[in-house]
Amino acid sequence: MAVAGTVEGDIPNVISVDVEDWYQSCVDCDAPISGRCYESTRACLDAMDNAGVKGTFFVQGMVAEQRPEVVRAIAAAGHDVQTHGHSHRPVNRLGPEGFRQDMLRAKGLIEDITGRQVEGFRAPDFTIDADSFWAFEVMAEMGFTFDSSIFPMRTRRYGISGYEPGYSVIKNRDGSVMEELPVTVVKRGAVSLPAGGGGYFRLWPKAALTALFNATRADGRPFVIYCHPYEFNTREWEDMPKGYSWAFRLHQSIGRAGFPDKVRHMLGLGRFGTMKEALVYCRDNTTPGQPEGR
Repeated sequence: MAVAGTVEGDIPNVISVDVEDWYQSCVDCDAPISGRCYESTRACLDAMDNAGVKGTFFVQGMVAEQRPEVVRAIAAAGHDVQTHGHSHRPVNRLGPEGFRQDMLRAKGLIEDITGRQVEGFRAPDFTIDADSFWAFEVMAEMGFTFDSSIFPMRTRRYGISGYEPGYSVIKNRDGSVMEELPVTVVKRGAVSLPAGGGGYFRLWPKAALTALFNATRADGRPFVIYCHPYEFNTREWEDMPKGYSWAFRLHQSIGRAGFPDKVRHMLGLGRFGTMKEALVYCRDNTTPGQPEGR
């Protein structure tokens, strides 16, 4: 079950990046990682450096394996490096043992490159759902301490209906615990507004994003942004193979041109940092709410 809580005071917000290659992660999980991954990550790093912000990068194991220079660049820039799994296959389809092997591979590759322990995870496409909380037990067994995989609303593709937004603690059946800090969703009554990333973020105008940021702060929660390196590279989509359906192309390309400017705008609204910084604050300043059974 998860124990939800609220936080007060000067809460650090979070900028997080899921480091993956667009074609490999969105079209063909067996495709090689392209050279575009480094170019796009470099654009992302430059944007964050210009804003004077350090964030958390959830790196895919295949990127570390095939493009280790990407991981070295992130670590050299002083960012927190965690994992996004190895192959970008959905967690809820891997099963416990498949997930364990996928995570062991990614964790080892990233630790070998950075020399730092990997303790945090974000699932590909937020694919820890209400029926796959076994994943938290697997993570705890492997030494992971925090996660950002739950999407606290149900969409067509992912998410958990009724899960409270914000910081929570997952209590496993074996007594171990995992801290959870989801991407931001703003709830007002029965309405849930996804605000922290993806196509939703690309569609919201800056004025709406500012209002959602202020609403999250008013609720006493960190605002958690997630993004991908390729969203900082406006040329990448132009280089992609043709032949996809108009609906797929629209979903993947809409709002990309203005994305870097929106991120710069958001980073100027308050103090942004890593997942670990926000978790320390939440842990030390949270009054637990009512348990939510899972």
